[in-house]
Amino acid sequence: MKTIENTLQKEIYQLRKIVDEATKRLENAPKGNLRITKKRGGVEYYYKNNDSSNSNGKYIKKSEARLAMEIAQRDYDACVVKNAEERVKAINTFLKNYEKTSLEEIYQKTNQYRRELICAPIIPDDEYIEKWQAVEYEGKVFKDDSQEIITERGEKVRSKSEKIIADKLYALGIPYRYEYPLTLEENIKIYPDFTILRMPTREEVYLEHLGMMDDINYVDNVMFKLSSYERSGIYLGVNLFITYETSKKPLNTRTLDGLIRRLFCVE
Repeated sequence: MKTIENTLQKEIYQLRKIVDEATKRLENAPKGNLRITKKRGGVEYYYKNNDSSNSNGKYIKKSEARLAMEIAQRDYDACVVKNAEERVKAINTFLKNYEKTSLEEIYQKTNQYRRELICAPIIPDDEYIEKWQAVEYEGKVFKDDSQEIITERGEKVRSKSEKIIADKLYALGIPYRYEYPLTLEENIKIYPDFTILRMPTREEVYLEHLGMMDDINYVDNVMFKLSSYERSGIYLGVNLFITYETSKKPLNTRTLDGLIRRLFCVE
């Protein structure tokens, strides 16, 4: 249940950046006030300061328009700093109270033997991952003459590229299942290359490696598989992702690393 906390911490980070930038502008901002008057011919700007004897202020010519812009920006920045700082305080107060009501903490404080007797609606992420990863299943059967390609985690995969992907997920601590069976609409049973547990939302998403994209028959099968995913509410770029290669263009490991970190790593 870290989604709300992570989102709010990101907002605090952005707010502090905004405050820092606005504060720097305020250090060099001009003094005085800006008066704006709307007339038939348009809008007129007047500059007022404490030394001015003219209560209406000095008319700002078009050539001096930058002064009006700087004063307007200064007033805006001052309001932004004030509201942003208040918002950060409000978020911190919320988070402090939110942590006090943590359901995960109740579970963590429960004796381990009592845990075996209860059904907890929320358990800590690490324990959830451990249980998810420990699920036993029968994957897709390998042919007897298939090549022995073993991942760092000790499982057999079908290609060197799948080993690269599996090893990258494993090295980054991203929970995954290799060829975990999935039943789609119309009772179509498939084995996605990788079923990935995306944290902190605990959402299961799928990563397919398309390894022979220059083979027309293979591409036809890929299109059927993707359409089957779509009919089951699994959409490319939402909860389904792909990597690909051809005989002339192998899997780009640098692109793979960036993709996996962006999609599945917790910031």
